[in-house]
Amino acid sequence: MDASVPIFRQVLGPLGLDVPPAGENGFEELVAAYRLRLEPGKGPVHIRGMTTMAECRAALLAVDRMECGPAWVSWTCDGDGESATRVHMLAALFVCEGMGAAAFGLDCPEEAADQRMAELAACARAPLFRVRGGEPELYPYEPAGRDPDAIPCATGTDPCFISRTIDVGEELECGPGLLEDIIAAEDDPVGAVKIAVLSQDDVEIFAQHQYAVREALCLWSDVPELLEAALRVYQGRAFYDGTGDIGREDLDRLSRLYGLIVL
Repeated sequence: MDASVPIFRQVLGPLGLDVPPAGENGFEELVAAYRLRLEPGKGPVHIRGMTTMAECRAALLAVDRMECGPAWVSWTCDGDGESATRVHMLAALFVCEGMGAAAFGLDCPEEAADQRMAELAACARAPLFRVRGGEPELYPYEPAGRDPDAIPCATGTDPCFISRTIDVGEELECGPGLLEDIIAAEDDPVGAVKIAVLSQDDVEIFAQHQYAVREALCLWSDVPELLEAALRVYQGRAFYDGTGDIGREDLDRLSRLYGLIVL
């Protein structure tokens, strides 16, 4: 990859905070906390040592809001390629790439580094790097040709792949039984879970139960502001099946900010 390690003018590390059910903080609290740690317009930024999807996403959104990019993101993982909160590094890669990270890196055990970096290189599009002795080192690789029937998405912990002809199953409403509906939907032989967001109350219900999604997620709304609110609280990378009445300009913006896949 044609890249070099920049001189980072700001560094963001873990806050030790998380969203329910793993923590007690609202996602916007995390974004605000990272914004307070940033000097506006001063970049590049190294978002370093991430272990949770919520903190990583909050940091990326804060960097974007404060116009401090580009952002290089590194995660700390074990030899199996998982963080302490059981986030698989491919899922972290897909989320970070979708949200505009300029490069993605790992701080992992030396004996497992080659295998873990090769796993990322098979799917990555952004430059990759390792953190060794606290310092980033570029990992040389050439992006592989991407299979059009293997579009990368992610839950809050795991990578998943979809095709443009994926069966999304029946649409779930954000009612009192959403958690049970998600669990039941994932037992059906379809490729994804589809959840409709029709009001601000729906966003709050979805935020409470989004952790239960273990398959690729299709978020649906015909109101751009509601779709954005749902994407903001979802700690993975979702897709949109194109059946709602949302314009291309709005979809392009949501794709840039949140990594939304538009079919």
